[in-house]
Amino acid sequence: MVIKAISFFSLAILVLAGLFSLDCMNPIRITTKNILNNILQNFNLSVSAPVKSSGKVFTKEELSQYKGENGGEVYLAIAGNVFDVSRGRRHYGPGGGYEFFAGIDGSKAFVTGDFDEFGLVDDISDLSESQILSLDGWRSFYEKDYSHIGVVEGSFYDNNGKETDMMQLYKEKLNIANKEKELLENDRQLFPPCNSEWSQNSGSRVWCTKLSGGIERNWEGVPRMYYTVGTSKPRCACIRETGPPSHNPNSKNHKNNGDLDNPNLHLYPGCEPDSKSCVLNNQ
Repeated sequence: MVIKAISFFSLAILVLAGLFSLDCMNPIRITTKNILNNILQNFNLSVSAPVKSSGKVFTKEELSQYKGENGGEVYLAIAGNVFDVSRGRRHYGPGGGYEFFAGIDGSKAFVTGDFDEFGLVDDISDLSESQILSLDGWRSFYEKDYSHIGVVEGSFYDNNGKETDMMQLYKEKLNIANKEKELLENDRQLFPPCNSEWSQNSGSRVWCTKLSGGIERNWEGVPRMYYTVGTSKPRCACIRETGPPSHNPNSKNHKNNGDLDNPNLHLYPGCEPDSKSCVLNNQ
């Protein structure tokens, strides 16, 4: 039985709970845990789960005939969608590095890396939201680079090409993951990551510039340990020392010390409060 994904309403409650600190009257911006995946840095945040085209509905047996043997065509399926990858024969055809994807829907293996008979399956019910986001990135890749020719009967579509409960689960988890990613990106804009380096002699160092964390801005900031909901360790964030606090940027009555009073931001031990760089010998 397909386990139903957590609703976005429930996620919103968890996130909103993290937006407020019990230590002060003003809301403090915090986000959920980091789920960023390198291959999806530029991924569209809108839900883009596949919609069935007017192509053929394959049975699993029919799809299995397209493995490129004897010079034939090579098809693979991902999230129930079938793509003609014949022009990538050297990768997906016999002897190719990814030949195990040919003629099947091995969706789960795209994100788990388990390329055996237990991993090359289309049941994605136990994948996390971040893994579904990764999987959809692969689906988008094939949609962009190869011809979509139909769907396959299985976990995502029935024998009439109608979406199943598994596809609904896929969409729900993808929606949650996209919302989380959007929140995380907003948080990175508010509290950009620090630059960092490590050496055996001096240990770790973190510092802030107007480009640290890849976030271009007109202020440098100072390094702080930033504690967020759902993480066991803080990350280094560059914070503003002047102006209104980030959670209330339009405030007229503020101390002109930026986010220095944010209770979720802590000074690194041994580092001066106004230092742009901190050496973390024991970190």
